[in-house]
Amino acid sequence: MSIKITRLIGYHLSILVLSSIALSVSAEIYKWVDDEGNIHYGEKPPSVNTKEKVKTIKIRDNVDTQRAAEALNKKSKSLNDRSEERKKEKTDALNEKKELEENIMRCEQAKKQLANYQHPKVNVKESDGTYRALGEEERQAGLKKSEELVKKACSY
Repeated sequence: MSIKITRLIGYHLSILVLSSIALSVSAEIYKWVDDEGNIHYGEKPPSVNTKEKVKTIKIRDNVDTQRAAEALNKKSKSLNDRSEERKKEKTDALNEKKELEENIMRCEQAKKQLANYQHPKVNVKESDGTYRALGEEERQAGLKKSEELVKKACSY
């Protein structure tokens, strides 16, 4: 899984977790700035005095967590589906590359066979390991067959 997808899923999950936590606690969150200028949030107001006033943030009690979870699941499914599509595209591309390489190899073999038949004297190896010279008719038939094979094998 790519880093972007992982980060996106993590982001959505963290939002869901934070919203669930926020909804499960009290309906108020406090915000204040400390003496060093740092902003803080909490369920309880600070125990120490601050220069600035503590602000109370009201949280809606009627947030639809079911709908939020469904939206997150839908988004996660969409991301997973896209990840699967990318894997399939990558596999397809690798298969196409492999097939092209095999076609190139078949083409080269067919060209070598054609080159052999283009010589005026062609010897072939028999099943018993001996060589024999082809007659002109056999050579022409082999030449024609090799030319067809080159056309077929080299048309990628």
